[in-house]
Amino acid sequence: MFKQFMKKVKNTIDSHKDYRNATGNSLLDVVTNKGLFGEYLSNFALNDVQGTSRTLYNIYIPKKNGKPTEIDLVFIHETGIYAIESKNYSAWIYGNGDHKNWTQVFPNRKKYSFYNPIKQNETHIRALQHVLPNISTEAYTNLVVFSERCELKEIHYTQQQTHVIKRPALRKLIEELTNKNPNMFTTAEVIKIYTDLKRFAVTDPAIIEQHKQDIAKYKK
Repeated sequence: MFKQFMKKVKNTIDSHKDYRNATGNSLLDVVTNKGLFGEYLSNFALNDVQGTSRTLYNIYIPKKNGKPTEIDLVFIHETGIYAIESKNYSAWIYGNGDHKNWTQVFPNRKKYSFYNPIKQNETHIRALQHVLPNISTEAYTNLVVFSERCELKEIHYTQQQTHVIKRPALRKLIEELTNKNPNMFTTAEVIKIYTDLKRFAVTDPAIIEQHKQDIAKYKK
């Protein structure tokens, strides 16, 4: 029992070291920022998934028009590429996969709309396809992960290879998908995809600022 506990502690420490090395975010950064904390919890859920895998965080992939789009998490596994869009929202969530906007409803009945995260992540996947032109479209899975603080009230979608879940269900879903899906990549191919995408994780402030301006223009 003690050995199992110590192994779990070690895995937790190693997982944070990997995350910190990849993102530069300290433990203090993580626990004081809701967005980073959600990202970190998603990273922890992916830790120790069986099979060869690599994970990238907050990468800025250029779309066909040259403008960057930010992807929260990309989990590259033997069974495919899993694009993860993390939404750290609370309250009740209503959404339809075909609609432009979804709705967040608070107990005081205040409502806020936000862009359909399925469509948002579809944009991310198209950007990945643009920079990885030799990879089949069947390799991609669209994962939208909401905070455990929300309640998914009415979520409807028909898109294939798409899942909308709450974060506590992420580990189980990933294990189900990686166990069910056939291997699409060799170990060498997983590493090559990771290497090809890793260059987009090293971004300068100008790219990040351009992305923020694009989002601000869209919201107006």
